[in-house]
Amino acid sequence: MRESNRSPVVEFDVFGSHTLADNNEAWDAARTQCPVGWTPSNGGHWVISGYEQVAEAFRNWEVFSSARTDPARSSISITAGRIPLLVPEELDPPEWHPVRRILAGQLAPAAAERLRPRARYWAHHCLDQVIESGRGELVTQLAFPVPAAVTLEWLGFPESDWEMMAQAFHDPAAHPAGSPEHTASFTAFATVSARVAEEVALRIDAPRDDGLTSIVQSELDGEQISSELAEALVFMTIGGGVDTTSALASAAVWHLDRNLDDRQRLLDEPDLLDAATEEFLRFYPPARTHARTVAQDAEFAGCPMRAGDRVLLSEVSAGRDPAAFPDADRFIIDRFPNRHLSFGAGIHRCPGSHLARITFAEIMRALLDRIPDYRLVHDEVVEYPNWWMIGGWAKLPAEFTPGPAGRATSGEGD
Repeated sequence: MRESNRSPVVEFDVFGSHTLADNNEAWDAARTQCPVGWTPSNGGHWVISGYEQVAEAFRNWEVFSSARTDPARSSISITAGRIPLLVPEELDPPEWHPVRRILAGQLAPAAAERLRPRARYWAHHCLDQVIESGRGELVTQLAFPVPAAVTLEWLGFPESDWEMMAQAFHDPAAHPAGSPEHTASFTAFATVSARVAEEVALRIDAPRDDGLTSIVQSELDGEQISSELAEALVFMTIGGGVDTTSALASAAVWHLDRNLDDRQRLLDEPDLLDAATEEFLRFYPPARTHARTVAQDAEFAGCPMRAGDRVLLSEVSAGRDPAAFPDADRFIIDRFPNRHLSFGAGIHRCPGSHLARITFAEIMRALLDRIPDYRLVHDEVVEYPNWWMIGGWAKLPAEFTPGPAGRATSGEGD
């Protein structure tokens, strides 16, 4: 098949926009051109932007493989940095099935619900640190540390590791591509991997009552999993549990500053938070794209694809598709139904989605309960410079009416 047979061609560069507004506009334009098309940008790859097409591609793992084709590069993003293999995200069946069951059991709804008190505790603990001053930075002092604390405390990492590990997953999105900080951020993964290996080795020799031990002591085919597989599962759990939930929470903080009517509805109708959570996920998906590799020659949505072609699936574009969502470009806080794809679909649907929703809900409840009148300091807000994979904000400074500290130790969430 010649290059010229890849059609239709769309004008799209996933790295060409550096703000939320520009990135949304670029995806809207690509989807309007055609829901599936070939772009010659960035080495050439397919772009899938329509809701039905993204959903079908997520589910069709036989054609759209998650397996990493370049051992040095992640399959998650078209040009992701050098990070360890993400298991089970970068596995296909049959290897995927038994490995996925390990994480699915650890993060099932009932298991995730048991962590709600800790999410509540950490949300109030973080607000305790700033509430008396009447000013705080709501990314690094709330949206960022709470998911990290919930995930890493459950796993059993010492608190001295938490900031370093969370920062390693935060920095690649928070700094401009090509900057020294962005380049250096990927080296931090080696430090995280080393600490994961140390803690896994400790749990093999001396099991504890924590998530790390549960993963390490898991079995495949009647035998305890290898230390290498345990390390890969733990690394994936940290990455999935840290920056994506932080990105969602920061988006909600930003949105409710700009849309006071939505904030007031949540204050007046606290039970609306569940529906609002799904709309935040649709409108501000923390993972905006995923990449796949065509595993076999196929025709998809009328497009001739061949084995080895790279494919970019867009959760954000799917969520903005007017064919699937009426008034798709409007945030509708009580939207129902809301069948967004922000946690993926099919076999690779995010196993941590239950814990992500719980942690996000506890952050928002604490925020609205304790600093309901917060106001962002707009000229100090810093948006992520990279919106192709993870969307969010690096800094959201806010002012609010001071209040009393101490909620995290008053019995609430202990």
